Amino acid sequence: MKSVIYKNLNSVRARSLSIEDLIRIYHKYNTPDTLNLIIRKTEKLVYKIAQEFRNDKIDQKDIQQVAFTGLLMALNRFDAKNGNRFSTFAVYCIKGEILHFIRDSKLIKAPRWIWKLNKVFINFIRDFEFSKKRYPTVEEISNGINVSIKGINEFFKAREAAFYDYRPIEKIDSTNNDYTYDFDRSMIRSKEYRSFDLVMEDKILLWDAIDKLRGINKKIIVLSYFLGFSQKEIGKKVGISQKSVSRKLKESIKILKGYFAEN
Repeated sequence: MKSVIYKNLNSVRARSLSIEDLIRIYHKYNTPDTLNLIIRKTEKLVYKIAQEFRNDKIDQKDIQQVAFTGLLMALNRFDAKNGNRFSTFAVYCIKGEILHFIRDSKLIKAPRWIWKLNKVFINFIRDFEFSKKRYPTVEEISNGINVSIKGINEFFKAREAAFYDYRPIEKIDSTNNDYTYDFDRSMIRSKEYRSFDLVMEDKILLWDAIDKLRGINKKIIVLSYFLGFSQKEIGKKVGISQKSVSRKLKESIKILKGYFAEN
C-alpha cells in the first residue's frame, strides 16, 4: 500500500480500504478523519458485542460507551505488522473492557478497599499487556503493584468472591457484631517499603476507615485531605458555612481516630 493520506476519506477508494490498511494510515498520521472512518466501519461489531452483555441492572448506553472505549484501546494497541485480523483483536479488547466494567459495577457494594485495590490491579494489567503483549505472572503482578505474593493470592480470593461466587465479601459475626472474612485480609501487605507511599496494609485501613463516615462527613474529608480544597471552598461545594465545615471535619477526624485506635 502506498504511504499516503487520502484527502477525501469519504471517497469510494478510501472506503474500500481494509480496516488494517486504515489503521496503518491512522498510526502513521493520526488524522481524525481516518479515526472516524474506522469507527464507522466497525461500529456494527461494537453494537453487536454490547448487545451480548445486556443487563437489567446496567444502562445499555453505558455498556455501549464502554464497548467503544474497548474499540479505541484495540485500535491504539493493534500491530498491523503481525498479519492478524483487527476484528479478532478488537473483539478480545471490547469484551474485556465490558467485563471489567460489569465486574467493577458489582464491586460497588463491596468494601472500598477491594474495589480500590482492584483498580490498581486492573491499571497495572492494562499497562503491562500494552507494553509486553502478554499477561503478567503472579510474581510480576506482585512487583508491579508492590503487594506480596501471598497478598496477591488473598486478593484474588476476594475478587473471586465479588465477581463470581456472589457470596458476601464480609459478613457480620452475631457473637460480637464484628466483621469476618472468607479470606485473610491481613496477608494483603506491601512487598517492600517505597518512599512517599503508604504501605498497602495502611491504605486498606485508611479506605476502610473512610467507609465508616457517612454522607457529607465523608465528602468533606475527601475534599479536604485528598483533593486539597480549603474549608471555604468546601462550604460552597456542599452548601454549608465554613464554620459548619470546620465542625464536621473535627467530627470526622474524631471518628477516624477512634477507628484507628481500635484497629
